[in-house]
Amino acid sequence: MEVLYQLSYLGGTLDLSGSRAILGPTFGVTDFGEAADRESMTRVRMRGLQVVCGALGVLLAALALAGTAAASPGATASIVGGSTALSEEWPWAAFILAADAKGEGFSCSGTVISPNLVLTAGHCVEDIETGKKTPAAQYVVVTGSSDIRNASLRQVSKVSRTIINPNFNRFKVHGDAGLLVLTTPTTVPAVALAGPTDAALLAPNTPTWIAGWGLSGTLRKLKRTPVLRRAATFVQERLYCRNHARAYYPFFNYSSQLCTITPPGFSIGTCHGDSGGPALAFREDGTPVQIGITSLGAADCDTHLPDVFTRIDRIYPWIAEQIAATATG
Repeated sequence: MEVLYQLSYLGGTLDLSGSRAILGPTFGVTDFGEAADRESMTRVRMRGLQVVCGALGVLLAALALAGTAAASPGATASIVGGSTALSEEWPWAAFILAADAKGEGFSCSGTVISPNLVLTAGHCVEDIETGKKTPAAQYVVVTGSSDIRNASLRQVSKVSRTIINPNFNRFKVHGDAGLLVLTTPTTVPAVALAGPTDAALLAPNTPTWIAGWGLSGTLRKLKRTPVLRRAATFVQERLYCRNHARAYYPFFNYSSQLCTITPPGFSIGTCHGDSGGPALAFREDGTPVQIGITSLGAADCDTHLPDVFTRIDRIYPWIAEQIAATATG
């Protein structure tokens, strides 16, 4: 466990999925944009994880919301080598924050799959070390805007309940999926999800788009951003995933996971803060479909190593069941 998680990341953005952001009462920043531009971010190893500590509680102040949270040691990720995503291109994208009164917390990305359900990584819901779930009252979810500072577009909701994939294996990070039930339904459209008939979208070399709110920029100059980032990459063959992900993660399992990388430049990938975000492909009719959930990658966000995602098609029956259950109350 410790060796694995010293070499890999799992979890959130600004990042912080699975990471703790320590904010004292004298932090002195109330504008999220200002905090996001600060360079004074410290990388630390926590319980065997490489995480990012930074201005996390600032978002709560900017949104005039309060929270309570336990940090969730887990995974972390955002887009390296990507570009700004527009709200109309990614209307279903969701920014997820959990933080407590002390300013300790984490953030993840996610997707809207129904008016009151957001899909994210399991490790954004359940602490991979202790197996404890972060209390629902500690979450804030922002939808409707790729720039979470945009008060005219964003929709903000608290969370009434969290649901973990019953097949989530926190030791091997298999079945890495969870759901947040929104207190206030969002009006943004739901993303289409890959089902049993979408196997062709998992074929090697399938063009795929990834997105998240985590660290962005070039590999040597990563920084936080309040704006959703996206990038194009490609699904890889199962043996490639197993053999190359082994550099930081020995448990790759094609029956529940997929991986991506971007040859020949190898300059695109996820990083701290993208966990729970989507991997999208396109059906023949042009419909964007979520085929994966950002799960984990190399701790230093090395774009020469593949990123690992939870396969949506393998958990689709569970997701469909939860959508139906929450729709009926």
